[in-house]
Order: sequence, then structure tokens, then C-alpha cells
Amino acid sequence: MMTRYNTKSGVARWGFWMTCVWFLVYFLITQALLPALALLGFAWQADLPLSIGTVRRLADDTQLLVHISLVVNLLSLPLIALMVFSKKGSSWRDYMAWRRVSIWRVIGWCMLCMFAVYLTGVVHQLLGWPESDFMAKMALVGSPGVLILTVAVAAPIFEELVFRGFMYSGFERSLGAVPAVLLTSAIFAMMHVQYNHYELLHIFVLGLVLAWARMRTQSLWTPIAMHAVNNGLAIMTVLAIAK
Repeated sequence: MMTRYNTKSGVARWGFWMTCVWFLVYFLITQALLPALALLGFAWQADLPLSIGTVRRLADDTQLLVHISLVVNLLSLPLIALMVFSKKGSSWRDYMAWRRVSIWRVIGWCMLCMFAVYLTGVVHQLLGWPESDFMAKMALVGSPGVLILTVAVAAPIFEELVFRGFMYSGFERSLGAVPAVLLTSAIFAMMHVQYNHYELLHIFVLGLVLAWARMRTQSLWTPIAMHAVNNGLAIMTVLAIAK
């Protein structure tokens, strides 16, 4: 009998290598091209020199980067749709696991996610690992509303569409569910270069729980909700401490 997370389904999905190619395209456009163009556009509007040095200086402006991140996330939706629908016979619902799920199951998974992140935080503290100043910089963003919208709403939605949606689906088809969970979690962690390597452990564990929830519930709404709760609590904590 087929389990809910069996990989042998009739869903049209890209295989491992084409999933990697599409992710590379996505990465170059959303993490390099669009942010660079946005920073150059800001420099031009502010009558600053259009140079690599200017881009690097502007890239240190956390408030500016938060606004750019929100815009880039929104602009990435057509690209994500292209990644899915360029595969002949694919459907958004099946490819991205865009299915309803019980609210009680979502609440249960959110609680499990918070517990897992809490445990990694305890380990972090017991071992005396240093923390990066990235989250502290986030508190300096002038508009808390934009910060919450970017980090607790947009980021969970679009990151889950890419990692537990498109990437997980393609890796699961070629490698199976468990390797897909591990690989997407590792790539998800490595993408968060703004944190130190100790904090990447938290993100890897978070990725594992999110992918596990995606696998067991067969719905992307579950990890989206979990991710939003995690990021929302983190941002609210930072803002509360900063007051």
C-alpha cells in the first residue's frame, strides 16, 4: 500500500539535475542580479557613484536590504511559477503540495518546531557558542511593520515555495523522501550566510523539521505556518529586547 509520502506518484516533476539547474537560476536572479540592480538603482537615485564599492557599502544597510528583500520575494513568484510549469504536465497543486491540512495538525507541528528550535538553543547556550549580530541589526530597521511583513510573512512563504515546495518535490522524485529531507535542509541552512556557522545548526534543524512536516502532511501549508511562527517569534523577541 502506498504511503502518503511515497515517491512513486504520477506527478510530473523535474528530476534531481534539472531541479538543481532551476535552483541555480533562481539563486543567481534573486540573490545576485535583482539585489545588485536594486542597490545600483538606489545609488543612482541618491546620486552616488555607480561602482562595486558603493554597492558593498549599501549592502551593509540592513534597513535597505529588508525593503529590497521584500520586493525581490514578490518579484520571484513568476520565476517560481515558471520553474514549475515549464515541466510538461505539471500542476501547482501536486508539484508544490498546495493542499488543505487540518488546523490541529498545523498547530501540533508548530509546537514541535518550537520545541526543536528551543532544544538547539539550549545546546547553543550550554556549549557557549557565539552569536552573530545579524538579528540585533534587524532591530534597527526603522519600520517594524515592514520588518515583520518581510521576515515573518514573505520569507516563510517564498522560502517554503522554493525549498519544501519545488526543491523537495524534485529531489524526492529522484532520491526518495529521506534524502530529500536531508539535502533540502542542508541547502536551506547554507543559504543563510548572514549567520555564523554555529547558528547554522539551528537553521539546519529547523529545515529538517519543516521538511519532515512537508513529507508527513503532504501539504506545503504546514511548513509555511511553522516557518512563519518561528520567524515571527524571533522578530518579536528582538524588537522587545531592543526597546
